[in-house]
Parts: sequence; C-alpha cells; structure tokens
Amino acid sequence: MNARKTGLCLILLMIVLALGLWAMGEEAADITNECTITASNGGAKKLSDGRVDDYWQAKKTESTITIDLPAGKSAGGLLIEWFAKFDAFELTEYDEAGALIETQHSADFFRGHVSWLDLHENARRLKLRVFQGGRICSIKVYSGGEYPASVQRWQNPADKIDLMLIVAHQDDEELWFGGLLPYYSAVRGKNVQVVYMTSCGRARIGEALNGLWVMGVKTVPEVIGFKNSYSSVKESTRLWGGKQNIERALVRVIREYRPDVIVTHDMKGEYGHPQHKLTAMRMMDAIRAAADPNKYPDSAKQYGTWRVKKLYLHLSDTRTIYMDWDTPCEELDGRTPLEMAELGYLEHHSQQSRYNMDMGREYDYTKFGLVYSTVGDDVEKDDFLENTVDP
Repeated sequence: MNARKTGLCLILLMIVLALGLWAMGEEAADITNECTITASNGGAKKLSDGRVDDYWQAKKTESTITIDLPAGKSAGGLLIEWFAKFDAFELTEYDEAGALIETQHSADFFRGHVSWLDLHENARRLKLRVFQGGRICSIKVYSGGEYPASVQRWQNPADKIDLMLIVAHQDDEELWFGGLLPYYSAVRGKNVQVVYMTSCGRARIGEALNGLWVMGVKTVPEVIGFKNSYSSVKESTRLWGGKQNIERALVRVIREYRPDVIVTHDMKGEYGHPQHKLTAMRMMDAIRAAADPNKYPDSAKQYGTWRVKKLYLHLSDTRTIYMDWDTPCEELDGRTPLEMAELGYLEHHSQQSRYNMDMGREYDYTKFGLVYSTVGDDVEKDDFLENTVDP
C-alpha cells in the first residue's frame, strides 16, 4: 500500500513538474484582438487596424487610451508604434480588483518610433496617458511567455556606441553597406546605432524597422527627419535648413550617442544621389565640431562634447580597407552577414521594383576609406573597430 502511494505521489509530482515546464516554455501571443481598447477622444479602431499610414491622435492637452486585457491570460508586454518620434506619455497598470500596480513614464524609455513596455503579469487594465501631439499608428498587446523572434522588443541605446552608421534614407543601410549591421550587431555583439538623415514616410520607416530587426539590430534607430528629395546638393542643403542646421543635427546625434566609429556614404553619393553626397560632406565638419565646446552649446550642455575616434566613407581611396561580408557565421545560423542583409532588404517592400542588392555589388559594399582618425592608421585593414579599444 505504501509503495502504491509512493508511486502515485511520484506520478503526481512528475505531472506538476511537466505542467510547470510547459508553462515556462509557453509562447507569448498577440492578444490585441482579445482586448477591449477605448480612447477618451474616440478613434480607437485606428489603434489596431494594422495600418501605419493612419493614426490616432491625442487631443487638447492630453488623451487617455484604456486597454482591458482578457481574463485568464497573463500580461507580457505592450508595443506602441508612433507615427512620429514622441516623448510625452505614461502607462499605468491596474490589477483585476482595480488596484494600482505601477506607473511607467516616458522619461524611462528611449524616445523613438517604437516603444516596448514590459507589463506586470497581473495587469488587467492599462491606461496610456498621451499628451498633446502624440500620434499612434498601432498598439499591440502580448501575453506572458517566451516571445517569438519576430516580436520587436526594441532596446534602449547603450551609454556609449561602438559604431554608428549614418545613412540618408531608409534602405541605404543594406544597399550600400552590405553585411555591416548583421556582422557588428549579431556576430560581434557590438553596440550599433543607425541614424537616418531623412524620413521617407512612416511606411518606409516601418519597413526599415522590420529590416533592422531581421538583421539583428535591437536598438531602435534615430530618424533626424529631413526632407527626402532627389534634388541637387545645393537644393537639398536648402531643404535641410542650411549647412549649419545639418551640422547641428549631426553634432547632436554624435554627442548623444558617443560613437567610437562612424561609417557613412561615399562623397560621390554611390550612384550620384545628392543627399548621399551631402551627408558625407557635412559629416566631415560635424565630427570636429562635436569635440568643440564652443560649437553648438545647446547640445554640448545637454550631452557634453564627444571626440569620434574614426570616420569611414564608403568607396573612399583614403587608407582603404575591405570588409568580408561573405563568411558564414555560427551566430547567424551558418548564414553570411551579406545573406542576412539581403533578408533585411526584402522587408523594404516598396523599394523592390526600383533597387536591389546587386546595386551594392556594383558600388562595392566591401570597400571603405579611413578619412579621419585619432588612433592612427589601420594595420589589419579588415575591421572598423581596429585600434578603438582603450588599453
């Protein structure tokens, strides 16, 4: 009898352990359609229609979005896609009895086009308070569990960036720079920040976010937001507010993110794009200005000054190096960095009929020139970060 009881106890224990392990490994799900979403000024349907070209907007001084989660499911996370960069919101969580759990403030998060907020597992009601001017394309609510790789949980930038890639438009990061982002983000595990000079529209920003995530970039990109145009360098300079305004914007991102190395376009604009040229031209002055406390004192006061160690321009013949994007990497499940970049570019659906990765081969995306250095010349000539590690 005792043996039978012992056996039953062991079986029950095994069942409990199995259920616990199953629960621990349960995959998080998108439960947005199971939630009840309302807004103080109406238009809540726009928050879950999946369109990024449409948005809900806060009215007056502020508006509140209320999200009631389904019973029986633990809360996991909230993904907010903003129509434009926004930094004035807060999220309050309540349990089933209506008791306050906590309030999270936007000052605690990186302000970009996407915000990810972890939720308390017992949260049953969320109140998102959005101040005047906030525009939201989409809200997604996830249950607790293991998140699929496709869920974009964007991270805050590190206090200091190893490598910053500054490009003119959404899609330039793959087309002209090959496997740079997959290699340094996913393979090397470095702190990488992508900066776009222009905004090509919210749909293309969404495509860029998807492409970056596929390539292993986890830090949400910065979009300066200048006007996208194929006008001349002179006209683009005017559209971007003049040389000083462009330099001021570049100095600000350099001081804010503090990169050791910056990589950007060819001075000839790859295939001749004036805004590629303009980005490279103004970068040459911006890196020096970023280290000067007398230049652009507002950002110097906010972030301090910063001295970049190295600047590389695509296709430059100055102290040229060549990068290898074609070696399979274990960190990429046996794929090459270039193959991952090609997968990232497939997310740019709107551009597929106009450009392709073969253009990058034509304008050699392995060739770069070291045009500025405070740490001497490269020796190995196969790594942007050579000589940047402090002794």
